[in-house]
Amino acid sequence: MEENQELIVVEQLPIIKERLKKVSAEIDKEVTQAKSIVCTEENIKAVKEIRAKLNNTFKALEEQRKNVKNSIMQPYEEFEILYKKYVTDKFKEADVSLKSKIDTLEDEDKKKKENEVRSYFDEYKKANDIDFIKFEQADIKMNLSTSLKKLKEQAKQFIDKRIDDLKLIDIQEHKEEILVEYKQSLNVSQAIMTVKNRFKAIEDEKKRQEEIKQKQLEEAKKAADKHISEQTEATRQALENFNTTTDTLEAPKVEEEQEEILELTFTVKGTKTKLKLLKEFLKSGGYIYE
Repeated sequence: MEENQELIVVEQLPIIKERLKKVSAEIDKEVTQAKSIVCTEENIKAVKEIRAKLNNTFKALEEQRKNVKNSIMQPYEEFEILYKKYVTDKFKEADVSLKSKIDTLEDEDKKKKENEVRSYFDEYKKANDIDFIKFEQADIKMNLSTSLKKLKEQAKQFIDKRIDDLKLIDIQEHKEEILVEYKQSLNVSQAIMTVKNRFKAIEDEKKRQEEIKQKQLEEAKKAADKHISEQTEATRQALENFNTTTDTLEAPKVEEEQEEILELTFTVKGTKTKLKLLKEFLKSGGYIYE
């Protein structure tokens, strides 16, 4: 098949083009004349008629344009159906077939590369005693243009980064907790910060609980001090009352002359404490009582 062979030839287009050129010259003449008219009250009717004539001419040409379009499109649509059947579909079928063969071969090459790189990855991580990482986490792109050596270097760099991270973790405080976090994210900075923030939050909570406990102890002490103060005041008041009672029951002074001993019978009522005090008073005062 000749590459330069023309399959589509539109014979009417040159004819239409020449006709449009002639019509265009007539349109230029009429439009130029119309644009040169000065519109006044006296000739406005004539101007409107010229405008209407130009519009009618344009509408007539538009109808011819639409007819030309339809006359061109109809055979083109018929041609397009035949073109698809005899040309497009055949090329597409060949392209799909060749692409499938190419993809199959390239997929096999990619798979072979992946298996070799994966094997190297597993051996290298085992040699460095790292068992928590997977090949997929390395996100190595198996491109055909990338050499096997380069792919293995990417796998090694990924594992070497984990080795460095583990060394950093080993010198950290709370390294066990950090390692647990690191195995989930493989982000050493994030793991360290997460654990530091966690322990800080724990310490802050302990401090807060201690402050609450101290506040409760202070409040309890204040309540106890208040209670003691109230009890002390009550005791003081009781002593004052007792002293008043004692002053009332104070024994009279003994006269130098011997007085006649008389007998007086009476009933005393009071609390046990006051009656006990009264008994002591009588006893110390030398009274005879039954």
